[in-house]
Amino acid sequence: MTPDAGLPDFDADALAAVARLRSRFRGALLGLALGEALAAPAQLSKPGSFAPIRDLIGGGPFDLAPGSWTDDTAMALLLGQSVLECRGCDPLDQLSRFRRWQRDGEGSLCGECLGITASVSRALVDGEASDNVRDGADALVRVAPLVLWHYADEQALMKELEPMMRVTCRESSTLDTLTEFASMMHGAIRGKPFNDSDRSRSADMTPSRNETEASRALAIVKESMHEAKNWKDAVLRAVNRGGDADVYGATTGQLAGAVFGVESIPAGWLAMLAGRPMIEELADALLAEVLVRLDAEI
Repeated sequence: MTPDAGLPDFDADALAAVARLRSRFRGALLGLALGEALAAPAQLSKPGSFAPIRDLIGGGPFDLAPGSWTDDTAMALLLGQSVLECRGCDPLDQLSRFRRWQRDGEGSLCGECLGITASVSRALVDGEASDNVRDGADALVRVAPLVLWHYADEQALMKELEPMMRVTCRESSTLDTLTEFASMMHGAIRGKPFNDSDRSRSADMTPSRNETEASRALAIVKESMHEAKNWKDAVLRAVNRGGDADVYGATTGQLAGAVFGVESIPAGWLAMLAGRPMIEELADALLAEVLVRLDAEI
């Protein structure tokens, strides 16, 4: 960041700390988008039914170009824009933005809401999550911008998780899973090393009767991050699960990006990522707001 970016003045040590923080902010959002893009060939496919993903090749059910993303990234970016403009979590504004995305493709790459799930579609039409449709994992996937906004205040983050979630989800189990993942993300953004010692079970085990899409995604995130040395290793492990590979890639991608920083993401893949300048601009805008608020408190 440059001195004319509207930020406080920092000494050399502080600038180095800001650079590390910027790497984690950018890593979280770029990692989310790239994780979803990387998953394209495996989406909705059974494990073992597709060639193992080792590169960014596109394809999949929507025949995406390499580096393209769909609903998971679109909703996360729309949430980030809402948080910036509303100065925090405003569920009505989020609902309005998501409805424009659903109706007009606003915030998408192609002018339509590719990948929108049945639960999200129903919630946006009705204005609330339906009692007749189980929650998806969408609240888990899009949480990163809210975590970044609340970098300095985890308690404030925890208070805003439920209103953010309830735009499209309703189940208490979803909130429990979201709270756990958001806490993991917040620790990573703060520079805390990832600790998966609390893994409740292996993601390879047979799903339990009470398992939700969100809890399944979180289990796969933990398993994918276990002993991972970099972003690439973790996210490739996640997307090669198949099934909801886009969810697994986007969720693991944002956590791995926060843990390892943007430098750990392959540069060649980042160069192919659709909308990269816009995503970087959003990450930097969130960081600038955090730093200004921190400076005002000193």
